[in-house]
Amino acid sequence: FFLFGCPSMEASWDVSRGLNQTNNVMDRIEKPQPMEEAVGLDESVEQRTDNLKSVEDRMVTLKSGDGKSFTVSSEEASISGMIKIALRDEDAKIVELKEKGATLEKVVEYMKMRKGVDMQELKYPIQHKKMRDICGAENENVARWIDEVAKHRKNFYDLLLAAVHLDIKGLQSVGVAKIASLLKYCAARDLDRVLDPAIIDGKLRPLRQSVVNERKKEEAERQKKREERKRERRKKIHAVD
Repeated sequence: FFLFGCPSMEASWDVSRGLNQTNNVMDRIEKPQPMEEAVGLDESVEQRTDNLKSVEDRMVTLKSGDGKSFTVSSEEASISGMIKIALRDEDAKIVELKEKGATLEKVVEYMKMRKGVDMQELKYPIQHKKMRDICGAENENVARWIDEVAKHRKNFYDLLLAAVHLDIKGLQSVGVAKIASLLKYCAARDLDRVLDPAIIDGKLRPLRQSVVNERKKEEAERQKKREERKRERRKKIHAVD
């Protein structure tokens, strides 16, 4: 996705690395196992039972890395696989997270919008360019929301990384689909403009002069090679004559 060595694309490289880990991020999180399976040598029956406990319905506080707090129901917060594990402790009222307040605010918006039910993961490759067509009529509110969030690219990328870290698979899927929709029918030469984290209103920014100069240089090199090939062909023709 990220071409031309653009320094301002550092955040986008982080997003790329984060998205590549989407399918295996839960490998680092303990998953509940059926009770009928044999108990591991280092795990007691009590520990295994504790892993299977449901989350008690209550109000909880999610605290961001920069000290901002958000109150949600445990049902809403349990969209996150990581938070759900933390809330199995009946005494847990506050969950401290590393995400910034502005990012966590968007996560909470998604939690409340979905009312405790994460979106189903979308099928790829996507067949449409518009998010309302990709998400389906039943998820039109999510499509409108992610379109609005993605207008500010840096905040959008931060949200995707948070979705990976918090294990919100439906949100990960919607975010990846949004990037795919941005790039659908996009010329390779315009990738850096479309994904530029400096975009704050959804409008593409003019090409930086350094990029313009680099493209002119590349085109001059291609033209030079074309002329050299033409001269070589002429020499071969004259040699045959």
